[in-house]
Amino acid sequence: MGKYSEKVVCITGADGGIGREITKKFAAEGATLILTSIAQSEAFDSFIAELKNDYGVEVHPFFFDLSDEEAIKGALKDIKALKLKINVLINNAGMPHLAIVPFTKMADVKKVFQVNYFAQLQITQGLLGSIVKDGTGVILNAASIAGIDGDPGNAVYGATKASMILFTKVLSKELASSKIRVNAVAPGLTSTPFADAMGDKAKASMEEISSMSRLATPVEIANAYYFLASEEASFITGQVLRVDGGVK
Repeated sequence: MGKYSEKVVCITGADGGIGREITKKFAAEGATLILTSIAQSEAFDSFIAELKNDYGVEVHPFFFDLSDEEAIKGALKDIKALKLKINVLINNAGMPHLAIVPFTKMADVKKVFQVNYFAQLQITQGLLGSIVKDGTGVILNAASIAGIDGDPGNAVYGATKASMILFTKVLSKELASSKIRVNAVAPGLTSTPFADAMGDKAKASMEEISSMSRLATPVEIANAYYFLASEEASFITGQVLRVDGGVK
């Protein structure tokens, strides 16, 4: 039996590069999985089939667009209808954005905030009643070093991640009496389709400023989430773990 064989883990953005690796980490330990993605696809269906075949785990997929508040409400209702108590909620989903302020469109600002912050807040709020309050309940949020360092081009994306950092710190205090730990992971740029969307220039820049002279791998970021969810991190809450290869 794995460490999570009697536990439930809910992961948003489970079809992304980091999301898939996070999912596999918990599947390998026998967790029952609640997975969300923007839309059903043959590739994601195959991924779910592999999880069931390789690890023998129970998987509940849900598909909805984080830019649609009503769609989120409907999905939350369906997730809660499972009547499963959630041990770990990982708000991993998000979208990239890179533009200097003079070339930033307000429509993009609103969409990125909706997906990267408002939707995460809405999902967390909607599922709080389903998260166990026995000391094993954990909420993990996707932050980014972009929300800490303030590099050019990140006025919008970085601001959404800075919002997630503050949300993490505040929520950790509000939920302390419920014995729910809340932390965030702040990766540097990671080798995923998300990074590809940021462009070659952004990737080259991150490689240059990394002490390790490379991007992170999705597995390395998943390992950080897994650690913060584990009993090994039982006295850690309200923290932001940078996983950036040592930014110079």
